[in-house]
Amino acid sequence: MQTFAPGPKQLQNTTISKRSASAAVARHLQNSASELSHLNRSFSDIPIHAPARRQPAYSKRDANAEPELQPEIAPAPAPPEAAPAVSSLEPQAGISGTIPDIMTPPGEGKNTAPESEAAEKADGPMPVGATPVVANIHLNSSPPTAVHDEGNKTDAVISGVTQGALSQPGGKAVDPFGAESYEPSFTGVAWAFASGKCTISATFNPICPWGTASGGCTDVPSATAPVVTKDNWSAIKDDLKPGASSPFKSKRDKYYSQTLVERHEKFHGTDDNGWTTSSGMGIIKAQLEAGSVAAASANADVTALVEAARVKVIAENLKWYKGGGAAHDSYAGEIRAYADGKPEYQKLADGVEKQGKALAAPPAPGP
Repeated sequence: MQTFAPGPKQLQNTTISKRSASAAVARHLQNSASELSHLNRSFSDIPIHAPARRQPAYSKRDANAEPELQPEIAPAPAPPEAAPAVSSLEPQAGISGTIPDIMTPPGEGKNTAPESEAAEKADGPMPVGATPVVANIHLNSSPPTAVHDEGNKTDAVISGVTQGALSQPGGKAVDPFGAESYEPSFTGVAWAFASGKCTISATFNPICPWGTASGGCTDVPSATAPVVTKDNWSAIKDDLKPGASSPFKSKRDKYYSQTLVERHEKFHGTDDNGWTTSSGMGIIKAQLEAGSVAAASANADVTALVEAARVKVIAENLKWYKGGGAAHDSYAGEIRAYADGKPEYQKLADGVEKQGKALAAPPAPGP
């Protein structure tokens, strides 16, 4: 750091000049001032090196100097404002389409249990294949609100599914004495967007194939059929009469009635059709309307929703058929079917008895 000695004039202005000093003292002071002035000039010639300091963006000229500001950079002009893009996923009124019919493959619906089913098998897996829409079911309710997922808009579903007529094709290959299946289908499946919702329209068809098998037993088509004789009518009656307790099933060890077995299996179909009307259509509606559909993937979304509804309604139909029972004879659906046939079996057994006794009676004497 540089130091500066006071000059001659400064010394003269000190308090020493105001005193009455002797001439010797004055000369001594004058000589000292000269020497200090000489040293001052000598030290000013020595360069001083100080560590560099970081400077601000402006250079400091002196204590009172204004900072030297950097030139301002003008901001880049803003690009022209573009019109908002319309998402390709945003459903527009009038967007619609169709998908192929959704069918239940043969054997993959609900099957009534064989009579030989043991109780331990009752809770086994159902042989069913793998499983926002407005369902046009004729039992409509308010659909859920739309759901948005990371910008991909999906619309709530409205069910427009209607119930078709019951179909009961015969000839199904079954174990004795028969079985029926619930193998519904969705036909005429279409979808359409409107007012932020997707309506799925289709016809739900209850298809209930059935079949019978004799199991080696002899058919008794009627009480007066030739198979009834005076010798075997009692055995036939015992095989055909209803059991004494639920489910009131006939024994049918050697004889059976093809007609009444057919009636039993067809009853399962009409029973399923009634359940479809009272419960199944509501289940389908709820299943469809719990989903949503995106316009960009409408065909795939609708296909998945309808297939899931098909699997759901079959599973619920099986639960209803079993009704908490442990095996064939205690399933609710079997109890209903045997109850339906009980009067007809009793009537046939009584007729066989009457016919057999008539055949065994001695002929009336002649005139």
